[in-house]
Amino acid sequence: MEIDVDFAQASSWNHEMAERMRWLRENERIFWSEKTNAFIISRFEDVSFISKNNDLFCSGQGVLPDPRITNIGLIDEDEPRHSEMRGLINRGFTPRMVQKWEEIFQRITDEAIDEIAPKGECDFVEDIAVPLPLTLIAEMIGIRPEDRERFHQWSDAMIGSTGNMDDPLKVAAAGKAALEYFAYLTDIIEDRRKNPKQDLISILVRAKDDGILIQHHGYANEDAFGASRTDAERDMSNDELIKMCVLLLVAGNETTRNGLSGAMQLLIENPESRARLIEDPSLIPAAIEEMLRLVSPVVSFARTATNDTELQGVAIKKGQKVLMIYGSANRDAAEFENPDTFQIDRNAQHLAFGIGNHFCMGANLARMELRVALTELLRRIPDMSYAANGPEFGSSALVRSVAHMHVRFTPERIG
Repeated sequence: MEIDVDFAQASSWNHEMAERMRWLRENERIFWSEKTNAFIISRFEDVSFISKNNDLFCSGQGVLPDPRITNIGLIDEDEPRHSEMRGLINRGFTPRMVQKWEEIFQRITDEAIDEIAPKGECDFVEDIAVPLPLTLIAEMIGIRPEDRERFHQWSDAMIGSTGNMDDPLKVAAAGKAALEYFAYLTDIIEDRRKNPKQDLISILVRAKDDGILIQHHGYANEDAFGASRTDAERDMSNDELIKMCVLLLVAGNETTRNGLSGAMQLLIENPESRARLIEDPSLIPAAIEEMLRLVSPVVSFARTATNDTELQGVAIKKGQKVLMIYGSANRDAAEFENPDTFQIDRNAQHLAFGIGNHFCMGANLARMELRVALTELLRRIPDMSYAANGPEFGSSALVRSVAHMHVRFTPERIG
């Protein structure tokens, strides 16, 4: 097995990656990858250190694995701008708002399970993992119900270019999806400007009108999705309000989708643990933390050294990239005993949501979604098993990607 691959390329994330990361953890925890042009960070301690020390390792020069993708908003902002923008989003996640989203998500979950429960089989990804978080984010942003399939397609296409910037078809599809989504958002924004509601998009529109969210100027003709832009199109892609809505779509949808499919995979493959959760649902919140550790929905994020520095005795020069591999850090034997085993009462800290000032701001929303969905699935469909050969994985350098997972179960009786 070759150790050095281009870790920023989606195609590199295949069946060999787990063994490659294990070797790096054990032999070269700070590994310079010529093919990635970055240091690969595989251990828990080092990922934590980099994440907490923004003065040494900044986000402002890009956080995605592919260094060509920058200026995506919020997650690649440095302080103090990052905290200012984060504060805006947090207004949409007050306890009262989260309670509102949970009530909506409970309904979304019930309706999705109602649809599959009598059938005795489904594609868990397409029928559960995709529509649940996607529908909630659509509600939060204000996407009309009849447009949600387009919403799904936009999300998949935009994230599909990450790690595939050398694939002209995927880059073109991402650019087309971004432009369509931008145009769609302008209609929603104008509606909220005239008819504000108690929702997240109204908060962001008000922030834009108050001058808190701004319009950037002077970016290159190629943006995060690799597509050339007219002046008007570049104006939209450089608008912080638009960029915030794109981030909400991709981050709020893709990560929870893959977290949910990974959680069900663990339950199917660990029937004794599943039986404990069915018998005692109060264990589900702790089990979710262990699921997040093992699944690690976000694969990697990058930082840039702000000055010459040293990490574990390895010299890192100003301007060099470090790529943090969260799934590897979360299976570090120095941090977790028997790291590859599923222990629902482990209660250990993990890095699935990151750590430090860039800790995932949607973490509590994601935890709520997983708790509600898994509680209902275990109550109503307690005996899911694979109908085929288990999950069908896609390839991505950014998020864990499961394309399909066909399952069967005892049909629920109607009436």
